Amino acid sequence: MINFDTYITAPIYYRVVRRCGTQWHFVKGETFYNPLNLPKPSLDSLFATFGTSLRSCAAKLLSINGGEEGFYLVDIMNKRYYYCGKSVQDIKSKLLELGIGRPDPHI
Repeated sequence: MINFDTYITAPIYYRVVRRCGTQWHFVKGETFYNPLNLPKPSLDSLFATFGTSLRSCAAKLLSINGGEEGFYLVDIMNKRYYYCGKSVQDIKSKLLELGIGRPDPHI
């Protein structure tokens, strides 16, 4: 299985979710900038910080695309939900569409 944490860089309030069969897999992600050296929150704590839960987000994701397999993106701060597609590149494309990142991050 691919380690998505090494491929996707996004603000902490954007979470990648993968739908496989009937299950939702919330990608934990890695912190790349933490100037105050704060401890990394659990996914449950992170979602609670923004006034929602993993279960609530999964229900919203199910409603936007009928639970089709693939990758989804959750903006937990603004309560927005997106279907990306079936590949990691689709996630990157959706983030670019939302104004996050650059087509070539090495420039």
